[in-house]
Amino acid sequence: MPLAGVGSNIFHPAWSAFHRPAATASMTAECIITRQISPGTTATDGTWTPGTTTTIYTGVCRVVALPTNERIRVAGEAQETHRRYQVGVRYDCTTLLIDDLVDITVAVDAGLVAKKLRVTDIAYGSEQWQRNLVCDERED
Repeated sequence: MPLAGVGSNIFHPAWSAFHRPAATASMTAECIITRQISPGTTATDGTWTPGTTTTIYTGVCRVVALPTNERIRVAGEAQETHRRYQVGVRYDCTTLLIDDLVDITVAVDAGLVAKKLRVTDIAYGSEQWQRNLVCDERED
């Protein structure tokens, strides 16, 4: 049997679309993704008022700590540890952007619930089953 040559495609055109339901079915967490549409302000008395956000996505997701997930930063005299996560969401969700905000609302691992993340990268590829977001922990 001859091997596929240059210019031939070994994947069926619907290969990714066929596998997307399996990826979605394996998503056991839920999240809300929002986008800041106006900046926050600080009043003359120092009171902080957060900016306005709009919801971009609400639904299932998969959250995985990335292998090199710890980064130590020094803030003033305190050492802070920040973790990085990959968050997979449905492939057909609306367009997501760097700096969108991810709030984990449901997860089998209770330590993830209420985790607040910021999108720092979005993975794109020619064959995709889900949209993969690289996120850093954030503090509001």
